[in-house]
Amino acid sequence: MRATGTVVEVDHPGVASTFRSATPSKCPTSDEVTRSPLLGEHTDEILRQVLGFTDHQVAEIHDSGALDPPRKVAAE
Repeated sequence: MRATGTVVEVDHPGVASTFRSATPSKCPTSDEVTRSPLLGEHTDEILRQVLGFTDHQVAEIHDSGALDPPRKVAAE
């Protein structure tokens, strides 16, 4: 399958490499096979470009702990 290009090896952060099936030649998409995104890799982009949040709003969402551990340490 590697010889025919049906399965290709793709580098992925945190993993030595992964194997992905390639797009069939009759399919009208890009021939380039890319890695899958990391968990949360595009979250900020989606919040800003798709949902229209400002940089300040995105920072507040992160600080709230809704997406990841809070950036601020709570007062004791």
